[in-house]
Amino acid sequence: MSLYSLRMADRWRSAYNPLRGLTMSRVSSMLDEGERGAYADLQWLYRKIEKRDATLRGVVRKLRAALLKLDWDVKVPADLPEAQKAMAETQRRALRAEYDKIGNIRRALAFLALAEFRGFSHLEIVRGTGGSVVRLEPVPQWHWCRDGLYGDWQFNELSTSGQTIGEPIDARGFIIREVDDPVDEIAAIAFVRKSLSQKDWDGFVEVYGIPPLFGVMPPGVPETERDKWQAMMEQAVGDSRGVLPSGGDVKTVGDSARGIQPFEGHIRYQDEQTVLAGTSGKLTMLTVSTGMNSGQADAQEGTFDEIAVAQAGEISEVMQEQFDKPTLARLFPDQIPLAYFELAAKEESDVDGEFDRALKASQAGYRIDVAELSEKTGYTLSEVPATPPQSQGLSVFNRKTDPAAPQETFRQASMDAFAKALASDLAPLRERMAALVDELDTDDETARQEALAQLESELPNLFKAVRANGATDKALEDILTTAAVNGIDAASEKLAKIAPQKPSTAGMEK
Repeated sequence: MSLYSLRMADRWRSAYNPLRGLTMSRVSSMLDEGERGAYADLQWLYRKIEKRDATLRGVVRKLRAALLKLDWDVKVPADLPEAQKAMAETQRRALRAEYDKIGNIRRALAFLALAEFRGFSHLEIVRGTGGSVVRLEPVPQWHWCRDGLYGDWQFNELSTSGQTIGEPIDARGFIIREVDDPVDEIAAIAFVRKSLSQKDWDGFVEVYGIPPLFGVMPPGVPETERDKWQAMMEQAVGDSRGVLPSGGDVKTVGDSARGIQPFEGHIRYQDEQTVLAGTSGKLTMLTVSTGMNSGQADAQEGTFDEIAVAQAGEISEVMQEQFDKPTLARLFPDQIPLAYFELAAKEESDVDGEFDRALKASQAGYRIDVAELSEKTGYTLSEVPATPPQSQGLSVFNRKTDPAAPQETFRQASMDAFAKALASDLAPLRERMAALVDELDTDDETARQEALAQLESELPNLFKAVRANGATDKALEDILTTAAVNGIDAASEKLAKIAPQKPSTAGMEK
């Protein structure tokens, strides 16, 4: 199969809109087809609903963004016997090199996450000339079928409706993730109910949106004048302005006569069902921010981060079983697999806590093992050789010293510290831009525009994250403080040399 052939096969589907005339019975029929393994129409419906339903689209986007913030790495178990550590490290480096050759790794991981909503995701393994994987190509879900709920996966090249028998595939050439209870099953039912409620609401507004107005003719109007009076009344109430002869009046019906409309509450309930399904029982996404503080936004972000971490664990298991083990078996046929892929979050609060505890231990006269601290924080650490205090042998930028070596040393150290701090502050923006590169790696112009629009909406929070980190502020504070101390020390030494000695007053009488 090729991406070109899939696009050609989808030409007829691009003209088919499953939302047109969609009824609950049709959705139920599609869901039943999905249980039998005919996914073409159901998956095409899921795609359309994800694009048209604002609530579902928001859940998908938020979870995808939370997942793309996570870091991936290749690791080895921390409790390996000493005899296996060298072998495990060799495997780790080789497996990491294989992952680095995959040109669309982040986009592929995001597509695996989509199985949470659609029920399954297939990535076709595309290998280069040397046997290494160069791409993990997403295959649209509406091109798959299976004979029964637990049948083998088969390729439905033409995306034929109702088809359960297709072209058999070699599962070793794909990475497959399955979810037994996808979110879109619930979202599709909620979508239809919302659409029907919205239709009734529109009709209600059309009838009762403008309050009914009635004209009252004065008593004793002759029969021959009534048509004339009616015309004047209709003109007056039609555009809410006009003049009535003496004795005429206009009456309106109060809001209480129209009753309470139930449509908004019904639609909100359907949105809640979608959010509950997509966030594992949490309605934080529907909480409207008051603008008083960031507590609600933080709670919402925390909810999606938590769900993304849980999904990352499942995706990691899929990659370990279907990519890591075959790759290590190819590279190291006589060794047991020890290295493994992991998609996980670096909890900054925990990392900060580990470094704080290490600092307190150092102040108490103890030292935490560097390897253990590296394992807990996720950073590659090495001991820094002791250096003399900055106030000795260093000088501020604007002082002339002879020799100039201390000044150059301080300048270089300051530049290195500031560059490191700047890189730390810009890490969220750099990671998001890296994710954007993968999102733009598509021929779908609509997807590109959506990715750019999503980035534009995220920029304010990204800039806040850059500012909130505060590493550059701390670096500048340290640099200026050191420069001030050096300057004071140098000035004190110079004054001590040129200050005149005071005469002794010992033995002098008043």
